[in-house]
Formats: sequence, structure tokens, C-alpha cells
Amino acid sequence: MQPVAYVDVRGLEELQKRDGNRLLGVLGYGSSDGTSRPELAHAWTGLLTRDAKPRFEVWVSATSVTAEVHDGVACRRNEEVMFGTLCFDVGEHGGFQEQTFARYLKLFELLDRSGYPHLLRIWHYVPQIHLDDDGLERYRRFSVARHEAFLRSGRTIPADAPAASAVGRGGRTLVIAFIAGKQRSTPVENPRQVSAYRYPEQHGPRGPTFARAAYLAWGGVEQLYISGTASIVGHESQHRGEGYAQLEETIRNLSSVRTAAQSAAGMRAWRRWLFKVYLRPGFAIEQVRERLQQSFPGQVDVLLLEAEICRRELLLEIEAIALRAVRDP
Repeated sequence: MQPVAYVDVRGLEELQKRDGNRLLGVLGYGSSDGTSRPELAHAWTGLLTRDAKPRFEVWVSATSVTAEVHDGVACRRNEEVMFGTLCFDVGEHGGFQEQTFARYLKLFELLDRSGYPHLLRIWHYVPQIHLDDDGLERYRRFSVARHEAFLRSGRTIPADAPAASAVGRGGRTLVIAFIAGKQRSTPVENPRQVSAYRYPEQHGPRGPTFARAAYLAWGGVEQLYISGTASIVGHESQHRGEGYAQLEETIRNLSSVRTAAQSAAGMRAWRRWLFKVYLRPGFAIEQVRERLQQSFPGQVDVLLLEAEICRRELLLEIEAIALRAVRDP
């Protein structure tokens, strides 16, 4: 059984009936009003799907899971990994950096206390990501808070930085979802790009704390988590205002990460790819699915979402999950 899938309402209801005691995590995309069955998801991201229909990202365990809530963090865990979500209102003005730092620090305390100390993959859905927050863009304040929480918790950034994404949503609620494990993942960097946590100060007081990808195995499945990836070479954005050129540059970066991961994950082909494509609201581009299917052999699933990208000049961002059974030849 594959650990993750993108499904519609009917698909999720079928999974809940068949595997309800093995659902690690469910993230909702699209409207969370009554017609979309908001109770189906463990957390709603606040992002709209491009076809206006609700979709769900479902993580499934090979064994039964235990559900718990600790300090506002809803967790489901098996013997290998923990999936969790937390949501909190950041208010309208001031205090965002301090709140984010405090919540991140409590998250690390929970992971250490629970025996899942290694953050493997994390998603952030940041309200008003480009807001001027007391003289500093909110995304940059977020990067400072995350960086300081990693250091305060005793983590070493090059070794402990997870695969990650951070995109913008409306409203005032910061939504975080994560997978943590008992074993550390292997970080993977992109030779075409400066490591994000080593960005120069022109991108903010602290660089974003994440690895370009993370390789690991759990549930009998090898997994490669590729972080949110965009049209950036070195540390600079490329092809401003040119959607198709940004898409092609992003695919080159995704392919470069895949190649870099071969030393950690081996040369065998990945059997399945799942992509989340974040498109800036109002920006339309065709052939995204076709280009991803052409560039990444195997079964390819694509989820198209609307979100603000962390840099104003970028029109899209793509993240990926690659899967294959441990026993595959």
C-alpha cells in the first residue's frame, strides 16, 4: 500500500470506511464549507483548488495508528512516524514572529518528548505572507522564527533541516502540517542552487530553514520528499513575469534534485510521483500536467492549487513526493 494519495470526497470516504484506523493524516484543499464536508480533514489548508472542487491529501499507515492531542497539536502516530497538524490565529498586527517561534519551539519539545525527534517533512500555509509586519515582510519574520527555534531546540540545521514548503493563504490562521520520525532522513541539496539556509542577507535576516529534499523509508516504502521548488538558480529568481520559462526552470531544478538524490537513494527508478503545483492567484498556465508527466516517468498525480508564492516575482512553485517499494528491483 502506498503511504500517500490525492483523492476527492468520495475517495476519502471510501478510505475512511476501509482504513479509518490507519489514517495518519488528512489535509483538505478547497472550500471547507458544509458542501465540502469539513469534518473529513484533520486540517484545512485554506488553499483553493484550480477546478474549485475539494481535494484531500491522505497519508495512510501500514498499521493501526494512535490519535492524540498535545498543546494544540493534533497527532496520529505509528511505530515509525508521527503526522501532526496545528493551527493558530496570528492576529492582524504585531507578534507574528514571537508567536511562530513559540509554537515551533513547543512542537520540537513535543517531538523530543514523544520519541519522534526528527522532523522529516513540514508544510506551512502562512496568512498574508507578503504583509509588511512592523517593517519586515511576514515571510521573512517567519524565516527568522523558524531558524531561531531550530537553534534553541539544539538542532543542527544542515543535518536536521527537513523538506519543507511555505506558501501564502488568506485569513489570519497559520496552518502547519508535519511528518516526524524516530529515524533521521538523509538531506539532499540541489547543485544548481545555494542551500536555502545559506541565502545571503538580501533575502532576509535568516535564510529559510529547509533542505531541498529528504530521503527516507517507512512503511516498507522508500520516499523522496522534494521541497517547494521554484525558478531560482543560485539564490536569485529567474524569468520574472514569464510563466512558461519559470515552469521550465522549476522542472530543471526538480530534475536536478532527483539526480542529486541518486547517491542517497540509489539508481532505481521511482515508481510514483505526486506533485503539488502552487499557482499565484490570477495566473493561468497550460501544460503543467503534461510537462511533469513527460519529465518524470512513472505514475504521476498532480494537484493544482492557488497560493501566494514566498517571493513576489515568482508565479509558481512545485513540490513532489517520489515513492517506490523497498523491495523494488
